[in-house]
Amino acid sequence: MNLKMFCANNDLRIINDAGKEVLTVNETHAIRCGLQLTGFYEHFNSGRICVMGKPEIAYLNTLDEQAANRSLTTLIEKKIPAIVLGDDIKEHALLTKLCKKHNCILLSSSVDSVSLVFKLSSYLSYEKAPWIGLHGVMMEVYGVGVLIRGISGIGKSEAALELIKRGGRFVADDLVKIVKTSEGTLICSGMKEGSYFMEIRGIGIIDVKILFGVSSVRIRKDLDLIVDLVPWNVDMQYDRLGDKVAYDTLMECKVPLYQIPVSAGRNIAALIETAAIRTRAAFMGFDFMGDFLSQFD
Repeated sequence: MNLKMFCANNDLRIINDAGKEVLTVNETHAIRCGLQLTGFYEHFNSGRICVMGKPEIAYLNTLDEQAANRSLTTLIEKKIPAIVLGDDIKEHALLTKLCKKHNCILLSSSVDSVSLVFKLSSYLSYEKAPWIGLHGVMMEVYGVGVLIRGISGIGKSEAALELIKRGGRFVADDLVKIVKTSEGTLICSGMKEGSYFMEIRGIGIIDVKILFGVSSVRIRKDLDLIVDLVPWNVDMQYDRLGDKVAYDTLMECKVPLYQIPVSAGRNIAALIETAAIRTRAAFMGFDFMGDFLSQFD
C-alpha cells in the first residue's frame, strides 16, 4: 500500500521513509514489541507493524547505549514493515539513527499506544479484506447505509443529490467498493477513499465535499439496505404491503432490498428516506405489517 496514503489515513507522521513509497505489510495485526526489546523472539511474527509507546521507550532509557543499540538493531534486522511510535512521542534519537542505517520505516502518532495497535490493526484488516466493486451510489440516510442501484440515466445521482440537501451523507458515486470484514459485515466506500466526486447529467462533475461541506460526506459506511430504482412498468405488480422482505446476497451476506419504480411525479429521494427509516425501525424490532393486521383481529 502507498506509504503516504497509509500515514494520511491513520494520522501518522513520517520520521524516516527509508526511501520507500510503498509499505509492504503481510499481516493484518500490529503488535507491541516490548518483549522483543528484552531479547524474547519466540512466536514473533516479523510481518507485523511494531508499535512502541512510553513503556518501551522507558525501558530503552534504562539500558546503556551499547545494550540499547543491540536491542533495537536485533529488532530492526528482523525486516519488520515499520516501527510506529505512539503516545505522542515525537522521536527517539538512537531509534531514528538505526532506522536510517538499516532502511526501516519509522513513523509516529499522537494516539496512545494501546489504542494505536487497535487502530492500525482495524485499518489493515479492512485494507486486506476481500472486496467487490458495484455500480451505484452509496449514501448514509438517517444513519442507514443505502446503496442506490439502477440502469444508467434512471436518476441515481439526482436522487442522491436531493438526499444530500435533505441531510443525507454521501459516500461514493459510480463505482462503490464493498469490503467484507472478518466479522461478516459489508462496508462501502469509494474506490479512492477521500474522493467525493459526483456526475450530474446536464451539470457535469461536482465535488460534494466542497459544495456542501465536510458534514455532507463520510469515508465509509456499513451496507444496511439496497434500493434498486427501476422504470415504471404498468404490467408489473409491485409490492404494496411490504409483508415479505426481499434480500440480495453480496459476498454471501444477505442485505434487505427495496425495488422502487421510477415515474414522473414520484419523489424518489423521499421514498428512499422512507425505505431507510423503515429498515431502521425493523432493526429496532418494529413490525408495521403485524401492527396493521392486528387491527382486524
